Amino acid sequence: MIRNLQVIQHHSQLRELGSQLKFGILKELTQAPATCQQLSKLFDQSKQKIHYNLNQMLKEGLLEIVEAPQSSNREIYYRATAKTYVLDLSIGLESNGNLLDSRAIISNILEQEHRINLAAIAAKLLDQSLKLKAGERLLIVSGKFNFPLVEKLKLEAGRRGIHSLLIYQDLETLQARNQQYSLSAFKADYEEFNRHLKTADVYLNLNGEARYAELRDPEKLLIRNRMLEKSKQIIQQRGIRVAMMPGLLQHTLSDKAIERELQFWQALDIDYQRLCKHTQEKCKQLMNKETVNLASGDSSLRFGIEKLVAECGSFGAGEFQSPVINLPGGEILIIPRAGSVRGTLSNERIFLFGEEVEHPVLEIEDNEIRSFSAKSGGQHLQRAIEEGGADGRKVALICIGTNENINLGDIDTALKHKSNGSLSVFWGDNRSVGGKVSGAHEWFVQIENPLLSFN
Repeated sequence: MIRNLQVIQHHSQLRELGSQLKFGILKELTQAPATCQQLSKLFDQSKQKIHYNLNQMLKEGLLEIVEAPQSSNREIYYRATAKTYVLDLSIGLESNGNLLDSRAIISNILEQEHRINLAAIAAKLLDQSLKLKAGERLLIVSGKFNFPLVEKLKLEAGRRGIHSLLIYQDLETLQARNQQYSLSAFKADYEEFNRHLKTADVYLNLNGEARYAELRDPEKLLIRNRMLEKSKQIIQQRGIRVAMMPGLLQHTLSDKAIERELQFWQALDIDYQRLCKHTQEKCKQLMNKETVNLASGDSSLRFGIEKLVAECGSFGAGEFQSPVINLPGGEILIIPRAGSVRGTLSNERIFLFGEEVEHPVLEIEDNEIRSFSAKSGGQHLQRAIEEGGADGRKVALICIGTNENINLGDIDTALKHKSNGSLSVFWGDNRSVGGKVSGAHEWFVQIENPLLSFN
């Protein structure tokens, strides 16, 4: 017999109710039992999807299987376990209308189950990484995915007397700008950004969504490049500290997504002074090496070192300090010596324009891609090279990760290359760290377990 009341006491049950489809199914099944087929028609979803969701809710004790009517031809009927569900406030959450707030659930899981202090991490970023003082100005550009971090940063900045300004640009806004804005409106958007940039002491770009917002209009590309050159001039003239973070938080209430976000915050929760010392020391060890040899699986690469830069996730005064930091930090940026990079680079997959390229193999000589192949997605690789400009084939950087808080498991692929000991080969623009390569598209191939030798 269906109960009148059931108390939600576990975060795993909350995750189930964070899905609008599951919430709708549960609400329907509080009224009367139904089959998978009936629910499929009601919600206009495939039977497979409905069946999967039903099984997940069965596991969490939100549903039960009831005896089928004699005329049902043995179809399985599902029913809610209670007429009403209430939230046990001892787990620290209240419902938001009819649908529980996914972000609140995720934050609560991180803070209560994993003891991650999100506010303290934001404070550490302001104090130890960005080194902001009272009265200084912080300009943030972000979309919705990294907004949980933005909220914490703005709160902690206010407590410190730091002025913060947010320019909000989600994926939909970026796509509309790239595809629908007129040329004058497109230019005005960048001009507005540069006006704000002129008043900033620190510019923090958290807009990882830009990786998925394509810009193919040649006239807009010219405008963007001109406006970005103006931005670089403003940064240099005013001595603005620039920090970026390409990784993205997610709002999905799956175990995998929560594990990925847990790693995301752990990667940011580092001892910046220790990371800086560790990265600078590794640079010193490499500075007298003539040649680096890489051997890993099907990859075999050889390159010389022109310049070393320490990207420590914080602004310091070390010998190799990078002028731009890339949060969470922890990387040695190697500008390869001209004509020294040669060999074969292979990987299971890489991502370009938000699309997967499976099993790419790159043949490199004199620092340039001479030929390539891929099991699938090769057209994305071809496009990156062709649209990369005169330097689209040139290797811009070879990077060695130094961040011990990043594991090579569930974390945004844009952050994996900072994992301690990993090696990545980058294409794009290296001028911000003293190089001469100006490729228009940034992408990389990562080697997770490289075997390195030095001459």
